[in-house]
Amino acid sequence: MRAIPLFVVALVLCGCTAPAPPAAGPALPTASPPVPAFQQSLPGSARRECVAVPGDATLVRSGDFIAGDFVEYRRQWHPDLGPDLGKLFWLPARPQLNAALTVTATSGGRTETYTAGSLATNDAGQAMYPSGIPLPATGRWKLVAQAGDGWGCFELTLL
Repeated sequence: MRAIPLFVVALVLCGCTAPAPPAAGPALPTASPPVPAFQQSLPGSARRECVAVPGDATLVRSGDFIAGDFVEYRRQWHPDLGPDLGKLFWLPARPQLNAALTVTATSGGRTETYTAGSLATNDAGQAMYPSGIPLPATGRWKLVAQAGDGWGCFELTLL
């Protein structure tokens, strides 16, 4: 007959149990929610390529981002746009909690770099980066957005 260790007997007699492992912290999102149908039909491309922003497009998709509101941006834009205007938002396909967004804007040999620190949540509960992009001049601007391994490229013409 095999001996039962004394601590096992003591646990059974007193009705005690071993301490529970510590509770896990809140779950972190590992994937983005399903893409709503309206986003699947947006102008642009889900491929990693630069896409032209049509003049009447509010939202446009490129690679790993949906960006907008381009109609409102064009309505508010002027050459001396201050930091309180020139807002664009960026919806990443795969939000990465610690990845800051960088937008590099180039036009006619000029390059501007803008950063948006951390992810926020919009009214629909989607992860997004709000940003101020006060482009300084008219022209065709290539906006390359990067956050972690996410990438998108938007060609925006300002008149």
